[in-house]
Amino acid sequence: METTQDHVQAPTPDHFKFDRWLRDARDGGSHGFTALFEWLGPEVKRFAVGRAARDPDAVTNDAFLSAFRQLASFEGDARAFRSWVFAIARNRLIDQHRAEQRRPPIAGRDTPEDRPAPSAEVLALSGLASERVATMLEALTDAQQEVVVLRLVSGLSLEETADIVGRPVTAVKRLQARALERLRRENPGEVVS
Repeated sequence: METTQDHVQAPTPDHFKFDRWLRDARDGGSHGFTALFEWLGPEVKRFAVGRAARDPDAVTNDAFLSAFRQLASFEGDARAFRSWVFAIARNRLIDQHRAEQRRPPIAGRDTPEDRPAPSAEVLALSGLASERVATMLEALTDAQQEVVVLRLVSGLSLEETADIVGRPVTAVKRLQARALERLRRENPGEVVS
């Protein structure tokens, strides 16, 4: 399990670049949309992969499409934009999970042949996220998994994670601490921090 210092995070663009990208996107310029997506898209996709999204690309694209449609209502800096997009992606994942829970299984459906083949990028990311980490995360509650993925996989700060999950920073700290303690207890001898 990575530490918060070891996570991979896209560098936050300087204030001037972000403002220019945002202004261009609001004006309908493709450069602004592209720059914002290229900056943050890979992080959002890693979050979707970490939360076991059936189609991480679709979740990422839906989150950005929704954000871009609501761009006129957004106010804030690059950090606020990042939190806002992650919150949208989280809501898409929640909606997807609820829809799957309501859908009754149909005999003869959802066979491996019916499922879309994962992209090469998804396969590569899946290979990077070892089965061991996935197995370790299964021992956590859903809230703990979400916090661990946002903090350690996506590299978000405590404040950003709190904004996204709609909990106080102290609650996020407790969830993360309990998750890491549980992982240490259930995986003695492995470095979990």
